[in-house]
Amino acid sequence: MKGYIAFVKKEFVENLKNYRFLILFAIFAIFGMSSAFLAKFTPEIIAAFGAGLEITEEPVALDAWQQFFKNISGIGFSAFIILFGSCMSSEYSKGTLLLLVTKGLARPSVIMAKYTVAAVSMTVSFWVSFVGAYGYTYYLWPDASLSNVVPSAFFMWMIGFLYLSILILGCVLFKQTFTSILFTGGIVALFSVLSVVKPLSAFNPVVLTSRNVDLISGEITMTEFLIPFIISVVLSVIFLAAAIRAFNKKQL
Repeated sequence: MKGYIAFVKKEFVENLKNYRFLILFAIFAIFGMSSAFLAKFTPEIIAAFGAGLEITEEPVALDAWQQFFKNISGIGFSAFIILFGSCMSSEYSKGTLLLLVTKGLARPSVIMAKYTVAAVSMTVSFWVSFVGAYGYTYYLWPDASLSNVVPSAFFMWMIGFLYLSILILGCVLFKQTFTSILFTGGIVALFSVLSVVKPLSAFNPVVLTSRNVDLISGEITMTEFLIPFIISVVLSVIFLAAAIRAFNKKQL
């Protein structure tokens, strides 16, 4: 346990020094908080620059949340995967892991510490962006009354842990950053492809990132998120356990 705590502290310091946390925080904050403004004023900008183009529908608060989930699921999580895709490759190249393991640091502690720091970074960045988006949406549409906004954000936040588990496994299996990111993108793409298969679509974790607005608008109920949520948690544990098992057998 002492080794795990010490390695977590080392990871936090390193992520602050290399600006990884700051960059992730800035990306989430900018694209999260700007979602309401983009939803509100993009039609006016298009109308101003589009020759003779008229926007007939007035933007509503639901448009802001649609923009938020689009920004975070696309740009936010992509940045998260790219930034932390080198979390193991840098250790391999420096040879620090061999030294620490030789000195008695348990191998599972390495993986759990990496996972913990990345998860905390993603969590802080995500919820700060959500609070910003919530505040600006309320400011621009003070009379809007929407339900299940927080639960819909919670489900999207949870998919981030699945992405992270897949990424950590990729970082253990492959020493190159690009290959680890490609591995993660491939698994996520596979989930997206399987989501079009009708018998499987209702159980696919992709639901946690694709039906959030439908949950807010009332088109679907929260029970439809239950099975994809459980499957997402189970897969997160499986991928993380696989990463630990693979790292235990890996030659440093």
